[in-house]
Amino acid sequence: MAIIGIGCDILFIPRITKLYSNPTRLDRIAKKIMHPTEYKIFSDLFLLNNKPLTIKYFSSIWCCKEAYFKALTHNEQLKTPFFQICREFYKANDMYKNNRPVIINPRDHKQNINIHISLSHDTDYVTSYVIREK
Repeated sequence: MAIIGIGCDILFIPRITKLYSNPTRLDRIAKKIMHPTEYKIFSDLFLLNNKPLTIKYFSSIWCCKEAYFKALTHNEQLKTPFFQICREFYKANDMYKNNRPVIINPRDHKQNINIHISLSHDTDYVTSYVIREK
């Protein structure tokens, strides 16, 4: 197998905390960047008024999406706008592998592309690394 793309992102969580104070804007952005599966979880967390978990979830999704987009080839990035790509795949946690983050993307699966992801949280930052290999 050969690596066909590597992407990384770092996100300053207080930016998302600030967005949380404007629910309409936060929801609009969530709808743009999240797959329906992710958006359902986000909406449920928001409705439960669980601010820390909602912010952590939103931040993780955004960071993973940015890292994934950066791992795409230049041609793949040019063919499909960022927000469209974001809604085509979703981040989940694999309960069979210690709840590790995974990216579920039917397009990559059809092309036999494996996606490896690492996600790390600190007090004010979340980082994500994505490796695509074929």
